[in-house]
Parts: sequence; structure tokens; C-alpha cells
Amino acid sequence: MSKCLIADDSKIIRMLFNKIMGNIGFETMEAEDGEEVVELCQLNEPDLIIMDYRLPVLDGIDAMYKIRNSRISKQPKIMFCSSINDRDTIQEALDGGADDYVLKPFDEEIIISKLAILGLL
Repeated sequence: MSKCLIADDSKIIRMLFNKIMGNIGFETMEAEDGEEVVELCQLNEPDLIIMDYRLPVLDGIDAMYKIRNSRISKQPKIMFCSSINDRDTIQEALDGGADDYVLKPFDEEIIISKLAILGLL
């Protein structure tokens, strides 16, 4: 079973992603801040990380840089899901190592299509 780490400071967004990812067969785990993302990634080696750009303690972009520069044996796919629709921010995420960027609001159909493109379905 593939593993997905969901990182958002909103409990509602985490619950929605848990439902979507559970429906398509992913084992899920949650993080509320960027430091927790890095720790859980190192401990659990998820196949996919879905995270907000703005996270407390350590923001999403810095968490991604730490993950991409870490020595974990299997690098996860990283998909940002954020309400930030600034072109430079999106480009920074993609240039920095994100595999995709989804704008909020989203629905299950959008997430499934993105996962298919990333080769996770």
C-alpha cells in the first residue's frame, strides 16, 4: 500500500485529504507543521507528500528543500496544495523540487488526475 503524508495547518483540509487518499487506497499520516513533515518523512518514507505552502514552524518550501537535500533512500513525490496563486511562488516550488502544485479549492477529481500524471495511480 502506498503511503501519503498530508501536511496542512487546517484540520479540515487534512480530513478532506485523508478521505480522498483513503478512498483510492493510500495509507495516510498527518503533519501540522513543516518540521513534523521532515521528521515523518525520514521515519516513514512516504511515496507522496501533499502539503500547504504556508505551514507553521517551518514553511512548506523550506520543508521541501530539507527533504530534497536529505539522505533518505527513497525521495517522495511532493505536491503542494495551496491558496497562493502567485506565479513566482508556484514557479519557485516547481523549480525547487515540487512535482506538482494544486490550487485550493480542489476536489477529488482534480487530485486523482494529478496523481495519475505523477504515476501514483
